[in-house]
Amino acid sequence: MMTTQTETTPTKLVHTVKEAADALCIGYSTARERIRCGELRSFKDGSRRLVAGEDLLTYIRLC
Repeated sequence: MMTTQTETTPTKLVHTVKEAADALCIGYSTARERIRCGELRSFKDGSRRLVAGEDLLTYIRLC
């Protein structure tokens, strides 16, 4: 049986916006816009904006 990459590759629990943008092959500004309009979920930790690994995978599945 063939497995998908998400089943075999461990994912980080939390990504910075820059890391999320790199993972999605989009620019930082585009990632921020997707967060602003609610397409990509994120949360604040102090002054940092972070994207949960599961939310990144969910975004990829929905695209």
